[in-house]
Amino acid sequence: MKRPARIGLSFRFDAIFRHREHADSMARVGWREGEDYIFVEPRIPSNDFRKVREVITDALAQRPDVLVVHTGAHTAEAYRQTKTVPIVMLICGYPVEMGVADSLAHPGHNVTGNTIYTGTGIWGKLLELLKEVQPAVARIGVLWTYAPPAFLMSEIEGCFRDIRKNAGALGIGTNIVEAESEANEPQALDALGAANPDALLLTSLPYGFWKSWPKVMQFAVARRLPTIMDMPPLADDTRPLPVMHYGPSFSELTDRAYSYVDRILKGAKPGDLPIQRPGKFDLIVNLKSAKAIGLILPQTLLLRADRVIE
Repeated sequence: MKRPARIGLSFRFDAIFRHREHADSMARVGWREGEDYIFVEPRIPSNDFRKVREVITDALAQRPDVLVVHTGAHTAEAYRQTKTVPIVMLICGYPVEMGVADSLAHPGHNVTGNTIYTGTGIWGKLLELLKEVQPAVARIGVLWTYAPPAFLMSEIEGCFRDIRKNAGALGIGTNIVEAESEANEPQALDALGAANPDALLLTSLPYGFWKSWPKVMQFAVARRLPTIMDMPPLADDTRPLPVMHYGPSFSELTDRAYSYVDRILKGAKPGDLPIQRPGKFDLIVNLKSAKAIGLILPQTLLLRADRVIE
C-alpha cells in the first residue's frame, strides 16, 4: 500500500490557519486526508519568529514531500536550508527581491506559490480607500508593525517604496512609524500624534502586539481618524476594529497554494509553476467603527464591500 504523501507546514493550525480550510482546499483537488496525504506540523511553536531557523529545520527533519510556508522569513529560511524539497508559499511579499525566485513567471528553483505584494497594487488601493472616505486627506500616518525577524528588510523596503510612490501619485504625504513590538507602541503612537495625520494605515499585528491593539484604536477614535488595515480580522475577533480592512482573499490563496501542492505531488517542478498574484481582494467595512469617529461612509463604498460589520 502506497504511503500517504507528507505535506509539511511551517506553521501550526490555530485560529489563523484553520485545519478545516486547508483540508477543504486539498479535497477540492481530489485528495483525502489520512488516506492520500497527511499534514505534518512543526513540533515547536511557529509564532515566535526568533526561532524561524529552528521551525524550518524541524519541518524539514520530518521528511515532507512538499513544504507549505507562510511569510517571507519562513520562505527565505526554507530556501536557505533546502534546494531539493519543493516549497509552496501560502503568503509571501517579494519573492524575487528576496532571491528565492528568478521571476514570477519563471521561478526557476524549488519555490513557487503566492505573492501578495509584488505587482498587486495593494498599498495604493489602501491609500485610495482612505482618500475615498476622507477626500480632504493630506497626510496619512502608517503604523508599521512588520519588522524583522518576521519580515525581511527586502520586503519592508519594497513595501515602503510602494507606499511612498502611490502616496505621491495621489498628492498625499505619509509618515511611516515603525513599531516592532508592544514595548515601543507608546513611542510609536506619540510619533504618529506629532505628525498630525488625517487618517491611519495599519498593518496587521504580530502575535505579541495583540494585547495593546485597543490602545491603537483608542488613539484613532480620540483623533477621529479613519483607519484601514491590510489584512482581514479573525472571525471571532472581539477587539475594536478599523473602519476598513482590504486585502487578498485568504480562501483563494489557500486554494491556489494547494492546487500547486497537488501538481507538485503529481510530478510538476515548482520552478516551472508561475508565482501567482491574488485574483480576489476582500473589502470589509465596519459601521460601528465609522460611527465612533463620526464618519459617514459613501454608499458606493458600502455597495462594493464584501462584508459589512454592523
